[in-house]
This record gives sequence, C-alpha cells and structure tokens, in this order.
Amino acid sequence: MAAAAVSTTHTITWAHTSLDRVIVSRVAARTAFLLITFVCALGLRAAALSTYGFSEDEINKVRAIEQYRQGRLVVNAEHPMLMKLAMLASVETASAWNRVAPTSQAVSLETAIRFPNALVGAATTSVLFGIVELLFSTPVAALTALFWAFDVNVIGINRIGKEDTFLMFFFLLAIWCYERAKRVWRTDPNAAQAWYTASGGAFGLMLASKYFPHYLGIYALFNVLADRHPGANRPNRVRHYAAMAASFVAANVAVLHPATWIYWLHYLNGDMNVHHGHPYAGQVYANSALFALGGVPATFYLHLLVTKIPLVVLGGAIAGLVDLVRHRRERGSVLLLVWAFLFLVPYSLTAGKFLRYALPMFTIVDVIAAVGVMSGIGWLLRKTWLRPATRVTVATAALIVCVGGPIVAEQAAAPFYSLSQNRIGVHFARAGATFPEETYDFGVREAVAEIARQSGPGDAIVSDAPNVVAFYLSRLLRTDIKVRALSGDGLSCESASWLIVQREHLTFENRDAVARVQRELPPWREYFAAGALAAQVYRIPGSR
Repeated sequence: MAAAAVSTTHTITWAHTSLDRVIVSRVAARTAFLLITFVCALGLRAAALSTYGFSEDEINKVRAIEQYRQGRLVVNAEHPMLMKLAMLASVETASAWNRVAPTSQAVSLETAIRFPNALVGAATTSVLFGIVELLFSTPVAALTALFWAFDVNVIGINRIGKEDTFLMFFFLLAIWCYERAKRVWRTDPNAAQAWYTASGGAFGLMLASKYFPHYLGIYALFNVLADRHPGANRPNRVRHYAAMAASFVAANVAVLHPATWIYWLHYLNGDMNVHHGHPYAGQVYANSALFALGGVPATFYLHLLVTKIPLVVLGGAIAGLVDLVRHRRERGSVLLLVWAFLFLVPYSLTAGKFLRYALPMFTIVDVIAAVGVMSGIGWLLRKTWLRPATRVTVATAALIVCVGGPIVAEQAAAPFYSLSQNRIGVHFARAGATFPEETYDFGVREAVAEIARQSGPGDAIVSDAPNVVAFYLSRLLRTDIKVRALSGDGLSCESASWLIVQREHLTFENRDAVARVQRELPPWREYFAAGALAAQVYRIPGSR
C-alpha cells in the first residue's frame, strides 16, 4: 500500500511538472512570436519615414507642439492632445540625440513626428492578437497578427502623423481588457473588475486620441447583441466611467479650457473650412456637411477595399464571412459582423471620405481573413480521403501563400505604401489617380526646394498646401517668398510666380483655375512617387 501511495504521488508530481513545462513552453512561444511580429511591424513602419515631406495635417501638429512648448495648449483644438504629446516627447528625444550624434545619424523632424504612430501601429499587433485569441483561437490570432504586421494599407496609415492609429490602438486595447474581464470573471469576479476598470481607462485614452465617441456606441451595441443577460459579469459602472473620464482628462487637459469649447463651436459650424470640395476618381464632390447630396459616392470604401487589399487576404475574408455567418451566435462572430456593418455602412453614407478612415475596415478584413484561412486549413486537415502527409503539405503551402501575399504587396509598395494596388486596382486605374490622400502632399517639399533656388525676392508660390510650403521655405531661409492659398486667394499673373498643383487638393474654388493653367502652360517640373504623379509646378508668365 505504501509503495502504491508513493508511486501515485510520483505520478501526480510528474504530471504537474509536465503540465507546468507545457504551460511555460506555450507562454515562451507566444511571447517570442509576439516580439518577433512587433519587431517586424515596427521595422516596416519606421523605415525611411522622412522619404516624403510633411502633409498639411502634419504641419498642424508641428505647429501645435511648438505652442505646447510655450504652455499654449488650446491649439489645433479640433483634435485631442494625446498623440501630439507623444509627438512632442519624440521630437524632444530626437533633439537630444541630434545634439550628440554624428550628422549622418541625425533624426529628421519628419521621422520624429511620425515615429509615435509607427510605434503604436506596431504595438497594435499584440493587442489584436490578444482579442482574437480570446474570441477565436491562438492560430487565428497568430495569423491575424501577421496580416496586420504586413498589411500594406495599414502600414501606409501608421506612417503618417494623424490620429487614426492612436484611436484604433486604444479602441482595441479597451476591447481586449473588456473581453479579458469577461473571461476572468468566471473564476475571479474581483479581478475581473480590475480589467473592466482598465477597459474604461483605455476607452478614455481612445477619446483623448480622437473625438470619435461613436466607437463607444459600436462596442456597446455589440455587447447588447452578444450578451443580453450578463448578470453580474459586467463592469462596475462608477469605476468604469470614472476611469474613462480620468484618463481622458489626464491625456487631454485642454478640454477643460473654455477656449477649446469656443473653438469646437466654430469648427462644427464650418467656420474653419477654407475651401469646399472633395476629390475622388477625377471629380470633385460636396463636403460642406456630414451627410450631403452630391457627396463622394457610397461605393468609395467598397472600391477601396476591393482594389487595395491583397487578393489572398480578400479571398480569405470572403471565406471568413461565410464562416462567421455559420457561427453567427458566437461572441467573436457577433463582434466581427457588427464591426464590419457599423463601420462600412455609416461611413459610406457620409459626404467626405478619407483613406485613413478605412483603418478599422482594413483591421476587420485582416481578422475575418484569418478566420477564413484557418477555417479552410482546418477543413483540409479533416479530409480523410487525403493522405496525412499530403494534407499537411497542402495546408502548409496554403498558409505560406496566404502570409506571403501581404509580404509581397508590402515589398512592392515600400516606401510609398498608400499607393499600393492589387491586380484588380491596377486593371482599373493608375496608382494615385482615384483616392484622395494616396499621395499625401508627396513632392511639395522637393518642389519648394527647387523653386527656392530659382526664385527672386518678392516672388510668390500659390498652393493648396500653403502651410507645407511656408514651413519648408522657412527651413530654407526664404521667408522673402510669399505664400498664397489657391482656393482662398485665387490665381492671377500679378499675384503668383509659381503654382503647385496636386490632384488631391482639387476643390470647387480652384478646379477652374487649375484646368485653365494646365490647358495653357506646360508644367515646369513634375514630381512622382512610385511612378504616380504627385505634384506639378507651373511657372506663371509675366510674374517676374
């Protein structure tokens, strides 16, 4: 009996030790995978960030952080502070580095401004992995992280100084904390409340990244549909919303200043609009109201998804939608279906549409594609009419093709990721000819440098990226050259020496003047990004 007891004890001890080793091994493998994926994602997003000059929106951030240094926080107030504070920290760090580093290793201002977005975009791979692992499985989560890391369209958005990357990161972080709380509550209700509170804090940081409160409504609707009777497994509302408010204010203290509220009123009233019109596929559409007749066609985002997403991912997403519908009552499927519908449909009905607004759509396509691919591989591995070795070989080859597609698309597009097209897109139009923001003011920096070498005192540059022009003129110490806004000031031989034309800045106010100049004059210089025409410079006769 004693010997049997000792044997049983040894068996139990061995089983526990083996289980511990398996758990440690899985945690180590997961950690290694996430670290490698993060490093790859960051490398792609942070490489050659100064390849192209600032856009108008980015110049607004540069000016805002200059004001922050002087304690003036109520600036660029239509956007919250969190991303700009991160940019300020990045610029200060780069400045400290540049003071001691060799000139050849100096960090440019363009890189410093954009790096926080690159870093946060890379970190999103881990958060997305966490959500998908909770709602689906580890293999689906791993494939989702790979799709996001190498997603050519996501990389393009993560490489510009706009708020959408921060918004998406904290939205996903809030979802991960909330879903984690749902899972933890089953064994430890007190610990679950800590996760719910963390979710509220992340939602607050989301709002401190961009004023998009409807994201809260989207996730709330999902919870109503997926869990109609949560019982006690729900957040303590006081703690949840207190954490949300506290993090929102802490990261966006300017919201407490009355001047910010006044600015909002002017902004919402349209007083900040200096021009009207939104270009798409060679035409200008209305953008004077959120929902306007004559706005960009409702097919904009569908067109964007079909022509820009790598075909293997697009095919995986179609298969994934079928799988989601089959399992439509499961929590993960409900989240993806609600997300896909509520981002695609309302956004498609707004008048103005932007490439960067498609970031949540690209994200959801990556997840749905991962679901579809892994579902297909699972189906293949269950087919008994194939030899086991054949099943494994075919499944491995399919997985390599699915991961390889985004990698090939990324390599082909670098570093001008926003101009990427799939085979369908290439068939219908040239890169940069359809969607606004594809060329993000590429070429303006180079155009200003060349004009500055040719211009005399008192010359003027007319552009609808006037802040970009003025910024680069100041860096070249050519403040003697005047800067005029084409849509606001118009164009005449007396007022301009040089005209910079960009397709993405066509408006109702400037399109006739641009068409007239293009009919009458050949371009003095043209600037291309990855073969796409980004900017043209015209020298106006009789202006000198």
